[in-house]
Parts: sequence; C-alpha cells; structure tokens
Amino acid sequence: MNSFKIKYAAGFGHFTQNHKGFGPTIYIEESIDFQSEKDYFDYIEFYEKFSKEDDTYFHISFLEDRPLNEKELESRNAYRKLRDERCQKAKEEFIKNNEIDAEYYPTHGD
Repeated sequence: MNSFKIKYAAGFGHFTQNHKGFGPTIYIEESIDFQSEKDYFDYIEFYEKFSKEDDTYFHISFLEDRPLNEKELESRNAYRKLRDERCQKAKEEFIKNNEIDAEYYPTHGD
C-alpha cells in the first residue's frame, strides 16, 4: 500500500468566482494521506472516491516533495478533463433547478 500527501477542496453553488466562472460554496477542504495499491498517485481514482455528483468545484493539490511522474501527469490531465465535464454538468443542473438572480450568471466567457 502506498501513501500520498494530498490536499483537496470541493464545493457547489454560485456565490464566489472560481476558475470556471461559477463559484463554489466550499463544503470541504482537507489534507489527507491517500492510500492506494498503485505505485503512483492516480488523480482519477482520488476524484472518483471523494467527489460528489453536485460538485461545481473540485481541486486536488499534490503535496509530495517531488515532481509528478509520467503516469501521474497523464492521470492529472484525464482528471482535469473529467472534472471540468462533471462540474459543467452540475452547474447546468444547479441553474436548471434553482432560481438564480441575473447578477450571478457568469458573463466573462471563461
């Protein structure tokens, strides 16, 4: 079993700006020692375990004092794509199911 030092934050909602223009109410932010059978940190495995369906924000920070290896870089890129797709879907569902004042709609196109 391998252990990796990770910090992550997750949230939902529209109250502050984030990197996608749809800001979160952070409901969790913590640092943990993530246990894995793999010999590298798998961002997808971590994301699948800790994310929720209604997350419009999710961020993983790798706290190890070393550069990412090739498998970790590939995993991080795949995680970012998956995260962005799921956060976009959650954002759309949130807007569809909640009445939001016009001032909270993102307008900058990011």
